[in-house]
Amino acid sequence: MTEGRQSEAKRRLAQTMKAAVLVISAMALLGGIVTGCAKNASAPGGATNPGGAPGTETASAAEPLGDYVIMAWQSIGMKCTSDNDKYFSFHTPGNDFFAQVIKRGDPPVLVTDGIKLTYEAPENHNEPSKTINFWNYAKITLKKDIAPNTGKTGMAAEKGDFSLDKAKKAWTAIGIPVSPYNDDGKVDAYPMFTVRATDTANGKLLAETKMSAPVSGELGCYICHGGTPNRDGVGLSDATARDILADHDKNVGTNLLAEAEAGRPQYCLDCHGANNVSAPGKPDVLSMSAALHGKHAQYMQNGSIETCGLCHPSSAKGQVYCERDVHRGFGMDCMNCHGTLPEHAASVLMKQKDLPAAQKSLERLKPYLPEGFTEAKPRENWINQPDCLSCHTKDHTKASTKTTSYNQWITEKSHLFRFEKADNGDMMCAACHGSPHAIYPASEALGYSEINYQPETYQGFAGPIGANGHCTVCHLSEPADKNYHHKNQDQVFLPPQFANDPK
Repeated sequence: MTEGRQSEAKRRLAQTMKAAVLVISAMALLGGIVTGCAKNASAPGGATNPGGAPGTETASAAEPLGDYVIMAWQSIGMKCTSDNDKYFSFHTPGNDFFAQVIKRGDPPVLVTDGIKLTYEAPENHNEPSKTINFWNYAKITLKKDIAPNTGKTGMAAEKGDFSLDKAKKAWTAIGIPVSPYNDDGKVDAYPMFTVRATDTANGKLLAETKMSAPVSGELGCYICHGGTPNRDGVGLSDATARDILADHDKNVGTNLLAEAEAGRPQYCLDCHGANNVSAPGKPDVLSMSAALHGKHAQYMQNGSIETCGLCHPSSAKGQVYCERDVHRGFGMDCMNCHGTLPEHAASVLMKQKDLPAAQKSLERLKPYLPEGFTEAKPRENWINQPDCLSCHTKDHTKASTKTTSYNQWITEKSHLFRFEKADNGDMMCAACHGSPHAIYPASEALGYSEINYQPETYQGFAGPIGANGHCTVCHLSEPADKNYHHKNQDQVFLPPQFANDPK
């Protein structure tokens, strides 16, 4: 950046930080979430005490349940995507859906045979090619022809079938292209997809539910790189994209801007690895996570959620919250799990500390790391991440809202929360708790009132499915072992108030 642009960037940063400070909830005593099967179990479809502590009355009520129920969720709570690949491609469209189908009974049974599971987009969310230009450039950036409104894996945007993952006993639909806008171009970051289970023998509908497919194109690049968002505060404009490439060329010695203007945009992950999409990158180049966080942490040192919100969709003045789950409702934020931006950057840089680029960034970060900070534990991007038991104990007891999981990473991709199973049985954790960053109950701020659709429909309140005596979502009667899936399921769940939501 030139001196003038750095000054302007700092001025905008100060304005953004001042205008968008969140009010943090003081509900520290409520820190934690467990799925419960308490003694006051309701009848199937009933909800005499739908939410909160036993004896608490609420106005909501569950709908009658049939013989089958579907738990469906997105693997991550917010899929980020770019709406403009004209100059470079980095966040390509592709949402991943998971589902488990349960035949209700004593005991309930996970259904993996004799059914067909399908998804269908909402009526005005069928043609993402109208609002994002990924397909115009995929032949160049990904070196393959991809039909409009079809994902990299061949999944269609409008409707399609799930496939069975036998190892997980779950159904998956990987790489569905979803736009952060509806087909009319209006920002719609939480489109509600319909998921249906039918009997393959006779085509009979067994169960149906809805699930949100969170997706955001909210990028803060323009704050420092100039230009404006494409529309409604969302998207990557040509002017911003050009400046990003100009800076890359200046700092690294590449020729990306000239290549893009000649009609040859690049795919960032060809050089910068990213484990979330199995992109190996080049061994002598920083991963995408290390490069972006390592560089930008030198300019955005403040340790607050608004620092994260300058790039990620988590700003109080934005259209979308990346992290909108129960933890946020209890007054927690990004730093509780990931550390401050400089800490987060240091951890991914340490994984590649032998590279000169990593050594330079780590040296520049030293003044911005917390007092007494020694050394970050090396972290493999998208694999070594926080886990529930980084804060909650192995007995699944409640945790303090003041705790942090920084430097307490899991080591295996298969143990990520979004892939993990309960301690006993084959239920995946997210089936009852919801997606990472959208764990039940999720905030309904900004108008996305259907994000808690499944728990509200199945048990009458927005909380972990099965909590506070609602085992009968899957069981026909109260089970004898109330802590079967994991310990302490019979703890009372008290929903948070989300006092830090924008009013």
